[in-house]
Amino acid sequence: MRGVQQRKEPTKSEILAGEISSNIVGDVFVQILALGFFFLALVAFFNNSVTGFVILLVIGLLWEWLFIHLILKIRKLKAQKAEEDAHPTVPVTFAEALYKNEGYTYGIACELYCKQFEKNEKTLTEEDKKIIWGNSYDDFAYLLMWIFENNFYQPSAEMDEDDIRETRNFIARIKRHTKTPADFLEGSEGYFMEDEVKEKARAFVKEYFEGAYTDAVKAFAKEHLNAELYGFPFRWEDYEAFKPRIDEAYREYSEESE
Repeated sequence: MRGVQQRKEPTKSEILAGEISSNIVGDVFVQILALGFFFLALVAFFNNSVTGFVILLVIGLLWEWLFIHLILKIRKLKAQKAEEDAHPTVPVTFAEALYKNEGYTYGIACELYCKQFEKNEKTLTEEDKKIIWGNSYDDFAYLLMWIFENNFYQPSAEMDEDDIRETRNFIARIKRHTKTPADFLEGSEGYFMEDEVKEKARAFVKEYFEGAYTDAVKAFAKEHLNAELYGFPFRWEDYEAFKPRIDEAYREYSEESE
């Protein structure tokens, strides 16, 4: 499951700066050693110690080679840092779950479903249970679809390349109306992370979801669907009818934020 901790990792530029600093210190130390052996080789030469001169000169050259190697590495790191400063990457942040449904609404959805269709919980079919699970996500499905439809979705920092590719393909199917947001939540075990919303809309989504959104869905269900929350399936025509409420809330939020 994707992480739920909040911690800030150092940026790539900061890491590179640290490596450059460490290499400069090491380079200075190596050059001092090289100069020291060259000096000792010179002393041995003037003392007519050919063997000592050769040995010390070779050692000094090895240290000088290491010095040049470090100089080239520092240049490479500086070039990487300059590129990173010009095109910085976003620091990896482990966000908390924006939506987390571990099945606690299933019981409510099941009770409403059995009452509506006069069924017994003990004799429910797999198809019945699938419908109930879909209804249990009523408290987030419309908002999630709005996120997808407005291209405010981005992969979570916790996802690997395979997860990202699979998720993007699944969202494409949702946009083609062959899958639903409820199917997405079922596949992610009822989790949707904060950092799966692009920064442009993240604050709005969080504030709206934790504020007026749930009451708006309840009112919509009562007025237009004659149903209670967790008692109706996701349908595209219902989403289209509810969507203007989210658009209006986002417009007002954007105006207030300017």
